[in-house]
Amino acid sequence: MTGSTRSDEVRQPAAHHPLPRRVVLTGNVAQELPPPRPALTSDLAPPVARTPTPRPASVRLTAALWWAGCLAAVTGLTSALLDLGPLRDRLAALATAEDPAAPADLVADGVAATVALVLGGVAALVAVSLVWTALVLRGRGWARWALLLTAVPAVLALDVAQTVVAGGADLDRWAFVAAAGLFVVAPVPLLSRSARAFRG
Repeated sequence: MTGSTRSDEVRQPAAHHPLPRRVVLTGNVAQELPPPRPALTSDLAPPVARTPTPRPASVRLTAALWWAGCLAAVTGLTSALLDLGPLRDRLAALATAEDPAAPADLVADGVAATVALVLGGVAALVAVSLVWTALVLRGRGWARWALLLTAVPAVLALDVAQTVVAGGADLDRWAFVAAAGLFVVAPVPLLSRSARAFRG
């Protein structure tokens, strides 16, 4: 019996003892430190900053010519508005000469509508074209075609405007003519290969 008891004691594995925790004494109070945190590692590469694509010279030339055309158009609009009274009188005289029996109120309303339509149309097309120009500089391919399509009605509106203001101050008329010429030339560089391949 004694030998059997001793063999059982030998076969029993040793009891598992937990590792002691780290204890720090702060004053008279014992505090246990939290276990160390695992290191944060990642196999993903950090994002690379995207460098903007340089604008081709053809795109910059188009923008410069179009801005110059817009400046000329705004100069013509400003001069026409400053000369608005004499402009209405000239248009009313022309309308009366063509139809002497027309009432004065009808002639005045027609002149006011003509001036508002012509000058307002030029101003609207200039504003829209400036938006397209900004988008062209950002590399939007569809904006290039939008600017090309806007150039056609813009040139026609400027031609009508210079005809309407003719006979008064020469500044507004020549400003509209200069703007129309610049709007004809400005879209040409956009047809180059570098401009068609540009994406912002």
